[in-house]
Amino acid sequence: AIVISCEALEASGSTNEQCNESKRCFIKSIFEAKKTISPSSLHDILEKKLGAVKALIDDHGAELEYNDCEPSETIPFSSEGVRLTFGVYGGELQRPEHAADSIRSIAGSRVVTSDIHEVIRALERDEVMVEVEVMACLRILQGLKSTIEAIKDDKRVEVLLFFEEGVDFL
Repeated sequence: AIVISCEALEASGSTNEQCNESKRCFIKSIFEAKKTISPSSLHDILEKKLGAVKALIDDHGAELEYNDCEPSETIPFSSEGVRLTFGVYGGELQRPEHAADSIRSIAGSRVVTSDIHEVIRALERDEVMVEVEVMACLRILQGLKSTIEAIKDDKRVEVLLFFEEGVDFL
């Protein structure tokens, strides 16, 4: 979901009216929803989707086009002085005993896309399984931690996590 906000440029305009020339419209927030937040889905959201959002913010010509009225409207993706909120809503956090499998699936995906020799060995064994080293999983966790630390320092985007139910991280 994308939330758009409009501010009146003149005192006479109401901020609830449709965006037009007398208003400055901008994207206020973008939300991603997942039933279950797993390490794999969090990795995908933070590394891929948030990365794409940041690239759009950096592209001062990027616009969102929508057809709420005739003719279609465009809104710039980035706006000076506006901090974008990137929200992630989850129904639940994946249980720790299943999270390890999720991390291994990220590592396995990396092996399949980067190590052709490991893929050939798996095919020669007639297995659709690649071996994942524990260190590869630890590097993924360290990478997620580094990504989260970098997000905290980014003044362009604020990342928020919402959960439907209480979350026990232990």
